[in-house]
Amino acid sequence: MMIGVWWRKVLRDLLNNKIRTMLVVLSIAVGVFAIGMVAGTYEIILRDLSSSYKAVNPAMATIYSSSFKEEFLESIRKVKGVSGAQGQRTLSMRVKVGPDKWQKLEMAVIPDYKDIHINKLKLISGSWPPPEKQMLIERSGLSDIKANVGDEVEVESPDGKKRSLRIAGVVHDINQNPTAFSGRIYGYITLETLEALGLKWELDTVNITVNGDPPSEEYIAQVGQKVWDKIEKSGRKVFWMYKNKPGEHPAQSMIDALLMTLGAMGILSLILSGFLLVNTISSLLTQQVRQIGVMKAIGASTKQIIKMYLMYVIIYSLLALMIAVPLGILAAGAVSKFIASYINFDISGLAISYPVLAAEVATGLLIPLLAAIFPVVRGARITVREAMNSYGVGSAGGFGTGMIDRITRRMKGVSRPVLLSLRNTFRRKGRLALTLITLTVSGVIFISIFSVRDSMMLTLDDALDYFKYDIEIDVKNWSRVEQLEQTAMNVPGVSKAESWSFDGARLMKSDGRESESTEIVIMAPPSGTKMLKPIVLQGRWLVPEDESGIVINTEVLKDHPNVKVGDRLAIKLSKSDKHKTYWTVVGIVRGVMAGPFVYANYSYFSNVVGKPGQGINVFAVTESRDPDAQMQIAKTLEKHFKDSGMPVSRIQTMSDLKVQIQSQFNVIIIFLLVMALMLAIVGGLGLMGTMSINVLERTREIGIMRSIGASNWAVRRIFIIEGVLIGILSWGLAMIIALPTSKLFSNMLGNAFMNAPFSFTFSIGGAILWLIIVIVLAAVASFLPAWNASRLSIREVLAYE
Repeated sequence: MMIGVWWRKVLRDLLNNKIRTMLVVLSIAVGVFAIGMVAGTYEIILRDLSSSYKAVNPAMATIYSSSFKEEFLESIRKVKGVSGAQGQRTLSMRVKVGPDKWQKLEMAVIPDYKDIHINKLKLISGSWPPPEKQMLIERSGLSDIKANVGDEVEVESPDGKKRSLRIAGVVHDINQNPTAFSGRIYGYITLETLEALGLKWELDTVNITVNGDPPSEEYIAQVGQKVWDKIEKSGRKVFWMYKNKPGEHPAQSMIDALLMTLGAMGILSLILSGFLLVNTISSLLTQQVRQIGVMKAIGASTKQIIKMYLMYVIIYSLLALMIAVPLGILAAGAVSKFIASYINFDISGLAISYPVLAAEVATGLLIPLLAAIFPVVRGARITVREAMNSYGVGSAGGFGTGMIDRITRRMKGVSRPVLLSLRNTFRRKGRLALTLITLTVSGVIFISIFSVRDSMMLTLDDALDYFKYDIEIDVKNWSRVEQLEQTAMNVPGVSKAESWSFDGARLMKSDGRESESTEIVIMAPPSGTKMLKPIVLQGRWLVPEDESGIVINTEVLKDHPNVKVGDRLAIKLSKSDKHKTYWTVVGIVRGVMAGPFVYANYSYFSNVVGKPGQGINVFAVTESRDPDAQMQIAKTLEKHFKDSGMPVSRIQTMSDLKVQIQSQFNVIIIFLLVMALMLAIVGGLGLMGTMSINVLERTREIGIMRSIGASNWAVRRIFIIEGVLIGILSWGLAMIIALPTSKLFSNMLGNAFMNAPFSFTFSIGGAILWLIIVIVLAAVASFLPAWNASRLSIREVLAYE
């Protein structure tokens, strides 16, 4: 058999069945596209995030202490293991972002802008360094501050005084959590500007790098502890130390989790597209069984026939790769830019390495070949006698004698076209099984994704319901609880007010040193408070009898996974003179993506910090539920507290907090919707492929029905009902499987991002939407090929092979 003959036959079959070719190519392309998008995104993110992060020479450890002069850094640079040390001061300020609206401003005071060698800044526009009485703004806060380079903004310093600063320029600081996530705007000034603000020329933060390329986390901790000890021996107080993983951006683990999930869906899409390929090749071999017999009769071997039909698969795959590879690169660039905008770094370009492209091409060729090998080998092994005795698609399988046929014969009151649709649905049970698997898996993932999305939204609602107050007011100085509460209650629109105590804290290790984890916040509400509605996962909530009892949230467990109910913890408080305080964990509550929190009883805690009967914040409940009205009340509260001699350091409404938390959820939700779309496309292509094959195989039957008087619409209706029935069957199976799968998926993502399962809810809306999608797809997938077949003349369809 000549190779040229093979090619002519293969190309003729592909061109004569353009719809079938298109469906198979698109199905493979979707899976390859998904894998290419994820692989490309991962490479771009890993390359650019890593290179951008390393380029700024990030601090490996940051130590926060009491004030020191710049000269003190020389002694720190001499500590063994320290390769670099840089000091700065961090101020908690506020900036005016609108009429009577203020936002938190985290101001970094940098001594020498000409010698920033750790946590380097990149100037985007404006002046460098910022002149006196001017500041630089981190670019992620530009949309919030609503000002440009050269504009003046009003800031409030820690002493409560308001002054104007001009924006000298815009910088990029990759080390900062974007404003959309943190709710903070980041500014940068000189020591001269600090002095102009009426504050002392002092530093309070040390950033260090250590020797090694890269150093281990243990070595960073050891050197950091030496610096800690050095600072304390100088008579200064160290508050806490934060360690970075060497060379790894803090958001890397979250990005990895997202891309791994998306990658799994991409691989699943490609595997499901293989089912359509199996159906297509099986159908082609069934249609051409006599051709195979003729080829064998004139000398073709089974091996040659296998090679020829595998050519179909290779051509399908190559056509799919031509579509999927460039689209995958473009999508990888778009997804990378989207992630970069949230993480606050830059993408250098869309360059994808040859190994990634080679892996994409290999996957796009290998999986379709593996999917097709079984039906090709089975079809090619047919003997000449079996091939010549074959009479088409209805000759096998005992059609008319099966259980479904017996059941349909007993059905009364059902029209013949509907009965025919029911029988035809189960005519090719192997093909039906593959189609149901494809649609069912697609439906399960689709419904599960919508259930996870709804569960995330419910978790967000639970998080906001967690806080039963509307406005939080932090004052600069400790004041009597009664005075704080009465001052808030004097403002019209406030229905209830409650003052708490709080403090920053660090968990202590068994050797007496502080842990290198994120700082935790201890909140101390009065016993029996109604301002919190915590979701208790283990143990119980606080009772009046608890003195040294505490409740931790799940975000504490991110850094301390081994802590459990009943454990006795050593905690160092920022406002306590004691080196250690001891507490017993009585419960664990769900975190709400607002940070690690610990809760203690006010009466005991206020004595521990030496502020009995005093508070430093107030939580207010408003009569109005309208966010705009609450914002107006917050402005009135701020003015009223200031007039009463208690200046406010921070004020926040729960509606603003909701927006901040929701922005963190949005990244995950968008990725989930991308996954749902990919699976919906694969499922739809699978159903369209199956119905196209069914119509093509029964073209002669269509001609017979038309020759005995059946209208074109009656013929089309048979196939539409058949397709819709397959869709509904797959939807029912998907609903059964999606119930436990949705719960499992929700718990996995909840534990990955919040250290606790999401508040689960099954998405009825997602299930209904999938039902609508499969019914519409089934109707369209059945109508189009049946419509094309019905346009043929009776002579043409009866002669169809």
